Amino acid sequence: MKNIRKIVLGNKINSKVFSLGREAYIVGGYLRDILIGKKSRDLDYVVRGDIRQFAGLVYAALGLTPGKGTTVELKKEQMIRIVLKNGITLDFTELKDSIRDNLSGRDFTMNAIAWSPETGLIDPFNGIKDIAKHRIKAISIDNFKNDPLRLLRAYRFVSELGWKAEPETRKMVRHLRKEIRKSAPERITLEFFKLLNFKNFYNALKTASDDGLLECFLSIPRKRLFENIRTIPSLELCIKKLPLNFKRNIEKPFSQELTLHGLLRLEQVLYSSALNKNRLRLSRIIFERLKMVHELLSKSEKQDIFSQENLFNTFFKAKDSAFDLLILSGNVKLLSQLERFKKIWKRSLLASEEIMEITGLKGGVKLGKLIYGLKKMQFEGKLKTKKEAEKWLKSISP
Repeated sequence: MKNIRKIVLGNKINSKVFSLGREAYIVGGYLRDILIGKKSRDLDYVVRGDIRQFAGLVYAALGLTPGKGTTVELKKEQMIRIVLKNGITLDFTELKDSIRDNLSGRDFTMNAIAWSPETGLIDPFNGIKDIAKHRIKAISIDNFKNDPLRLLRAYRFVSELGWKAEPETRKMVRHLRKEIRKSAPERITLEFFKLLNFKNFYNALKTASDDGLLECFLSIPRKRLFENIRTIPSLELCIKKLPLNFKRNIEKPFSQELTLHGLLRLEQVLYSSALNKNRLRLSRIIFERLKMVHELLSKSEKQDIFSQENLFNTFFKAKDSAFDLLILSGNVKLLSQLERFKKIWKRSLLASEEIMEITGLKGGVKLGKLIYGLKKMQFEGKLKTKKEAEKWLKSISP
């Protein structure tokens, strides 16, 4: 067992919190992360007495100013949060009964652990043992009923930690799976996006699908959902083959805390679903991207939109979704063509002003069509020099 005391009090923030003389415990994920050797940026404390006052004392003890830290009151969660400039968060909730009672209301045994300098580790549900066995175990079915989002959170932890949900916990999920619909769409979305971002997401998705949970908030037939998940390893193989510069970019945040990598997974999972009927609250940029990618993927099943003849039109219509489209369709080899398209679209053989001077057009639809046509011919290799472009324009101008 690691020297928990040394690690906890070796943290400047924890040291200040516990020096204030109040009955306080650090709880949950922070301790779990210590036990598995992972750094945590979230510190959760339960404190006896007025948490607003206590958070103020901590704020002062840490020497914080408005530029270095912000205090937020989360009324629904009955919590005070301090957000530091470096992204570390400190959450304070009030300890109303005993610490054991507090821990008994938590989601999983691995998160129902507390520590204070006076008591040392408090582990009433054998969470440490479950951590050692890489086991995600619910404390009780009532805790799932009290907050049905925890049903989905079980699989998010499967994705994040690479562990397994133990059989009795999965049995609870299967029994209560429809209760997830009682959770706010915003909360479901955030939890599902976290699941998609992590490395072990495939096992998490497959297990959640097998247990019937996904279909309770995703508007997609079970058979189609199963097929979409089944083909995910092929998607990941395509991503694995990407050049290094693309790999770096897809791990960057895209929207709603979802990475571009996570978005590609979402696009695969939701293919052929009724986007407006899912119990997900999607940002406009994610919704429009899903809609465009799915439309073009569906079209590709009926005609060859990736032929040299149609490729320019496909890239033009897809716009920012073109990258996703190539990955999801398995056309990684066309990424160089996409990069070429972007360069030509940004700067072609002739600028708009030059086209207007040659043609005498001042603007409008006709000019737009000429610009489009010129770029398309350049992309297809039919126009290679500025002189060729000028000659072509003059030949079609009245």
